[in-house]
Amino acid sequence: MLVKTLTSIAIGFLSGVFAHSIFFSEQFSLIIMTTIIAIGVILSLFKKHIIILIGVFIIGFSLGCLRFSSSINTNQADIFDVFVSENQDIAVRGSITSDPINTPSYTQFYLDVEGIITREGNLLSAPTRVLITTDNYTQYGYGQIVEVYGTIQKPDSFITDTNRVFNYESYLSKDGVYYVIRFAETNIINNGPQSIQRILFSFKKKFLYQIYRYIPEPESGLLAGILFGEKSALSNELEEKFRIVGLMHIVVLSGYNVSLVIQIFTKALRFLPRGIRSFLAVISIAGFALLVGAGPTVIRASIMAVFIVLADVLGARYHITRALFVAGVCMVIWNPMILYFDISFQLSFLATYGLIVVSPIVERWLQRLPQFLAIRESAVATVSAQIMVAPLIIYSIGEFSLISPVVNVLVLFAVPIAMLIGFITAVSGMIVPSLANVLAVISTYLLKYQLWVVEIFADIPFAHITIPPFHWVIMLVLYVGIFWWVFKIHNSYTHKI
Repeated sequence: MLVKTLTSIAIGFLSGVFAHSIFFSEQFSLIIMTTIIAIGVILSLFKKHIIILIGVFIIGFSLGCLRFSSSINTNQADIFDVFVSENQDIAVRGSITSDPINTPSYTQFYLDVEGIITREGNLLSAPTRVLITTDNYTQYGYGQIVEVYGTIQKPDSFITDTNRVFNYESYLSKDGVYYVIRFAETNIINNGPQSIQRILFSFKKKFLYQIYRYIPEPESGLLAGILFGEKSALSNELEEKFRIVGLMHIVVLSGYNVSLVIQIFTKALRFLPRGIRSFLAVISIAGFALLVGAGPTVIRASIMAVFIVLADVLGARYHITRALFVAGVCMVIWNPMILYFDISFQLSFLATYGLIVVSPIVERWLQRLPQFLAIRESAVATVSAQIMVAPLIIYSIGEFSLISPVVNVLVLFAVPIAMLIGFITAVSGMIVPSLANVLAVISTYLLKYQLWVVEIFADIPFAHITIPPFHWVIMLVLYVGIFWWVFKIHNSYTHKI
């Protein structure tokens, strides 16, 4: 009964967050929420299990609404709205709170604003977070204190290439960003206080320098994307080809990349006692998550990896579906905005769930495929994940790769090898340059092979399809059909056993 009660309150919580996300601008009165919680408490006092679960669900729903409401920054320095409405320039001071993204034409980062600089040079307190886009001539770093000058604006929604409306304002709000300053002029005041995250980002820059030093482009860009999810690692043209063949998940640091890194690290520590090995594994998982920016897919994979480590220490049976659900609830509690406004969060969980529940079915279909070079494993993983994410991708993005399973089978076996040798190449570059030169040749050809496969298949006609916009109800019907199909097959398979 305890498991059912906790599940009911968790589902209620997620439902409350989801409902408030849809009605983002509505103010849920504290009196109404208190009344709903009271109703839930009363219902939970009944003796019938179903009534208790309904009451607990109502309590969870109310808590979800309250948590979402508390995450909306209603005191986001309304003084900025005056500058937005009058389209005036503004001068602000704050600290950089993200790893800056550098592209050939601009640099972008989040700025936690401390206040507005007045004409007299005083600082008027006005805390908020702003997305800054500026030149790429200056080297910006996490934690730096900077002064920014420019026109502050609200982020606007826009129409994508597939005629979808992208709600940019809601997308940025999940990170607490409500304003943007484009074409900003900046002045670095100082490097700011030292921090763990700043040290990790500094290490990543040194690591990337070794990659770009020993491995040529575009292979070095691919390795930077595979290892660290560097958003500016690939050219726009090459990135589009990865998207066409359905291979972007290896470049944007998906849960697949994170799991590979964690597997390599834990295998390297097998010689240590269990307690020490587990402690170092948890520290390394947390460090890697911070190192690569702690995006939703990274956090989800990291939480699940920590669960695996804890299960090993405690000798408990690791229930992967339950771990996935708990990881999702924890992430939504921490940041309710991601449930509805972050498609990477949604795709990550759907893909992982597909690997859990659909892969046993797909594996029976593909039993005749050889296991050589992980061909069967790659095919099963790709098809299983795509079945589960397809409706959401088609609805939200409007594009779907038809050749993704084939390309993944041809490429995925080389990814972990390229990651490992590429990592050792960069480390060797800091210690033994002569060894790095040798390893760089192997890394380059492994990466060149992956790019060669992408180039060939991206040029195939009808490699991917574009679908016109349709109503969300159709997506819902598709998911109902998928879940019904999975349940029916699992149920029939269980009866046969």
